[in-house]
Amino acid sequence: MLLEYQSLSRSEAIQKILQKYAGSVCHIDMLVRLLYGELEPDVFKVVKGRVQSTLTHGRESGKWFGVPGKPGYFTLDLKLLNSKSTSSSKKSSKQGKNKDKKPSPQAKTNSIPMKGEFEGKFLIDAITWLLQQNPRKVFDVAEVINELYGELDPLQVQQVKSNVLSELSRGYRAGRFSRVPSQKGLYIWDSKLLPSVIRN
Repeated sequence: MLLEYQSLSRSEAIQKILQKYAGSVCHIDMLVRLLYGELEPDVFKVVKGRVQSTLTHGRESGKWFGVPGKPGYFTLDLKLLNSKSTSSSKKSSKQGKNKDKKPSPQAKTNSIPMKGEFEGKFLIDAITWLLQQNPRKVFDVAEVINELYGELDPLQVQQVKSNVLSELSRGYRAGRFSRVPSQKGLYIWDSKLLPSVIRN
């Protein structure tokens, strides 16, 4: 496993990640990459089988939960998941009482769901995962939107664009991924993977 998790058992490492993402769901592929980094396809398949076994054992022993109706997705506590998803709908009626309660990070884009493997993820996690899966590819905002949401009409693009831009900036500032030096609006998993001519 990556250095951060080497002192832990696989079960403890998974629990640590799920605690970090409490209130959202994590797909098994995402967990494998967070634990082990980028792997060759053959190695990934073997490691994924071991992680799946640990996930199943942990679910059966009550350490975490599988997400109903979403095979391959896990969460620390289904109650936290439910409270996150209902907080935005209750917000209008309880706004006066709970001013400190923030809506889900996806609340503004809930009307336009992300596609396939990204569905149900927080936007920042989906962007991080996309870049991590394509570590050498440089993405602009339009490509990120297209990868996460598929084909959208211009109005829908406007709806999601500001959120995507905001999360790209936040992820870069937090060190989740890199921006291409001297280029506005271009992002990559790690700028060290860029050809040296672009980096300099």
